[in-house]
This record gives sequence, C-alpha cells and structure tokens, in this order.
Amino acid sequence: MVAPEVLESFPFFAGLSEAELRSLSIIAKEAWFRRGDVIFREGHPAHTLYLLLDGWVDVMVNTDAHSMRQALVTTRTAGDMFGWSAVVEPYSYTASAVCASPVKAIGFKGADLLALFEIDARLCCVIMRNICQVIASRLQATRLQMVGLFVAC
Repeated sequence: MVAPEVLESFPFFAGLSEAELRSLSIIAKEAWFRRGDVIFREGHPAHTLYLLLDGWVDVMVNTDAHSMRQALVTTRTAGDMFGWSAVVEPYSYTASAVCASPVKAIGFKGADLLALFEIDARLCCVIMRNICQVIASRLQATRLQMVGLFVAC
C-alpha cells in the first residue's frame, strides 16, 4: 500500500477524488530496482503499470527481428508513468524499460486496475483519459523525432 497523498502528488492522478485515490493506494506497491535492471521487455505480457518516484528509466525499442539490438527512444524521470500496456489490450509491452540509475517506483498490477475500473466507471474514465494523453504526447514526440531524421537525410 502507498499513501494516497503520495499518489495525489502525481499529475497523472489529477481529477481523482480522495475516495478514488484511497482505492488506488490499496493496490499500489512500492518497487525498487538497481541500475541496469530490466523492468520489462518489449513484446512480453504487460502486467504492471508504473509511476516513477525516483531515478531514470530508459525506454528502448528493438531494432532487429531477433530482439538482439535496441535503440533508446526516451528516458523517463520522476513523476512519469510507464508500462501503460498493462491496462490496454493486447496487454503486451510496446518497448523495454531499463533502469539507467537506481529506481524507486510505484507499481499497479494491471489486473487490479482493471478490476477497479469495473466497479468505478469514473475512475476508469479519468485514468484511461490520462493514459490516452500520455500516449498522444509520446506519439507526437516520436513523430517529431522521425521528422528530424527525414530532414537530416
């Protein structure tokens, strides 16, 4: 369990009531990782959504068919959410998350979140809206990176 006040400090949870934050705090678990730890791998089943409390997490994508080579896409820092695939079908991670430093995070099992969504439609709506905003901003950043690559050629 994580204190609701900790969750409230994340912009990701903006718009949630105290009761909704308490519900989330019950299923939240703190997680610690060492530098170099792989939190999850691209293409693997997605089980957990994370909020980064401290440290840096590199988001990597496979650049070959055998997943032998990876490229850095972005780095997540304190306050960021990652692992949204745990609540979005087909529940498969779209990138790998590798600790660039020691990391402290809050983890939410996707199954636990989905169960909460079933009983609290407003909570579901707010969280999924916030996830959509995160995905949209990341797609925009990726598009700008790709435009930069094409312009440089």
